Amino acid sequence: MDDAHLPLEPGLHRERRELMGTVATITLRDADATRARGAIEAALSRLHEIDARFSPYKETSEISRIGRGALTVADAHPEVAQVLAACEALRVESGGRFSAWGFRADGRLDPSGYVKGWAIEEAAIMMRAADLDDFIVDIGGDAYAAGGPEEGRGWGIGIVDPSDRSAVVAPLVVRDCGVATSGIAERGAHVIDARSGAPATEWASITVVHPSIARADAVATIGLLMGAEALQWIDRDPDAAALAVHRDGRLAWTPRMERYLAGALSTSR
Repeated sequence: MDDAHLPLEPGLHRERRELMGTVATITLRDADATRARGAIEAALSRLHEIDARFSPYKETSEISRIGRGALTVADAHPEVAQVLAACEALRVESGGRFSAWGFRADGRLDPSGYVKGWAIEEAAIMMRAADLDDFIVDIGGDAYAAGGPEEGRGWGIGIVDPSDRSAVVAPLVVRDCGVATSGIAERGAHVIDARSGAPATEWASITVVHPSIARADAVATIGLLMGAEALQWIDRDPDAAALAVHRDGRLAWTPRMERYLAGALSTSR
């Protein structure tokens, strides 16, 4: 999703901050201004805390210190063990393709394939704790959408064309679920198969919709590593839906994705 230049509908409010090497955006439906402002600041503060702890690009982060042997997991914040345990479960589930230790070509510890979605989920928890029910928390195009912009309507989210970032290949309408995309358009073939060290190249992008944005983010990344088996593997989860873009621009999707599709599908090619 990329709504950076879209005008807001009446009754909506948006806050945007640079975070995690990208942009974090919180959009919410009209609410008590003081309560909303406090909830947004709390959510953004939580995201900054997570970034400071888990960024593999900050030398002072606990993850970086663990990666170079300057800190043990046992001595780190308890959330670190929690996240690495989730990454290990995903490693097993993916048949070894996904690994926090094999995500980067240099082999350094990097749980980013799980952390971004988990961070969004943590921010959404902060929003709900403030009794806010209609909002989107977005980091770099991955988002959790709660409620909707008006009564009875879900949030519109566009799956971006990986060959033309100004175009949308599929418009979605979602509520109370996460939408995450993994692909090679912006950073090239950067998702590494931990078994071989080779990058994933089968798909241009895979987008996953799931009630858990942490799960959606991880499954989209693993799906990219699954190659031709991706959609079949994702479809085994009864809560997951996926749409994939082939390298030549062709689209493919799982049957459950049709419940979220809200318009014509197209690519720039």
